[in-house]
Amino acid sequence: MGRIIHVELTATDLDLAATFYAEAFGWQATPSPFVDGYLVAETGAGAGIDGAIMKRDYQDQPAIIWLQVDNLDATRAAVSAASGTADHEPQEIPGVGRVAYVRDPEGVLLGLRQPA
Repeated sequence: MGRIIHVELTATDLDLAATFYAEAFGWQATPSPFVDGYLVAETGAGAGIDGAIMKRDYQDQPAIIWLQVDNLDATRAAVSAASGTADHEPQEIPGVGRVAYVRDPEGVLLGLRQPA
């Protein structure tokens, strides 16, 4: 419940960002089959999480952590009850699950994913 499972980094120049993370850290970025301007990044073998690099046009926060939840609707309600906001409508990503963004009381954007 609420375990960090993914991180999104935003960039104005996707190619530059992908090249930087590949050269500096060995990440392998490939285009998402679902979202234009979104690169899925494999960060390496072993323990840890993978991530993504996406156009800053989608979200302007430089880094967004994603949390796995058991029930997306219940978690969105809990966020609202805890003084956060859940104003982004959930979406279904085939083979991945239901996803949505929420904000904490300070305005920090968080991603939530209920696995398929």
